[in-house]
Amino acid sequence: MCFGSCSLFFQCPHVSFLTEIRAVVLGWEKSDKASVINSILGDKVVTDKYFVKSVRKDGEVNGRKISLINTPCWWENYDLQDSPEVVKQELVCSVFLCPPGPHVFLLHLSLFGEKIWRHTIVLLTQTDSVKSADLQLIIQRCGERYHAFDFENKSVGVRDLLDKIDDVVAANNGKHFETHDDVLLHIQRMRDENERRAKARQETVRDKRDLLKEISKSYRHAYTTQKFGLDLC
Repeated sequence: MCFGSCSLFFQCPHVSFLTEIRAVVLGWEKSDKASVINSILGDKVVTDKYFVKSVRKDGEVNGRKISLINTPCWWENYDLQDSPEVVKQELVCSVFLCPPGPHVFLLHLSLFGEKIWRHTIVLLTQTDSVKSADLQLIIQRCGERYHAFDFENKSVGVRDLLDKIDDVVAANNGKHFETHDDVLLHIQRMRDENERRAKARQETVRDKRDLLKEISKSYRHAYTTQKFGLDLC
């Protein structure tokens, strides 16, 4: 039976599930997002501490299609809002890698506005970290939704996580987080402008370097001519 507005959402007497799940994985610099994605998909994902582009990984788990978007990490000791603009832009653009939009955000420990919290699960790899007062505030914002990932029993951990994702989708009436093309267009314009400025700076540096070379060459020529009375090229 179709549930809400999502044609991929099915409901049985004892279980509700999606046949396809799209999720964006978020985290700061020291989070181990790559290991979590590897565990869920059973594949190898390159460590995500230094890349600046979001990457999509697809797989199948328990007969269900899973798409995970691995996003750039924001910097240690910085709030997300204080991270470099290029990182924030890429995080916003990550939702467009899984059209028409992600069902859930897996936060491993707001740029997307208040609506993101209704679609977010806090993802933990150390169960004792849930005692952190700051983390408790985030979990409360997410409606007390969090998942402590068990690397020693991956199959159970993945199954429980998928169940919690189903609960999030059901709580949102089967709807995914909505994306807006005008946001992507705005980000792309900002990227283009940043690239234009970077190119202009590179050209300025190159022109100054060429000018210094010409000045140095002229100086050496004048010095040689004065010292030896020669007009050398």
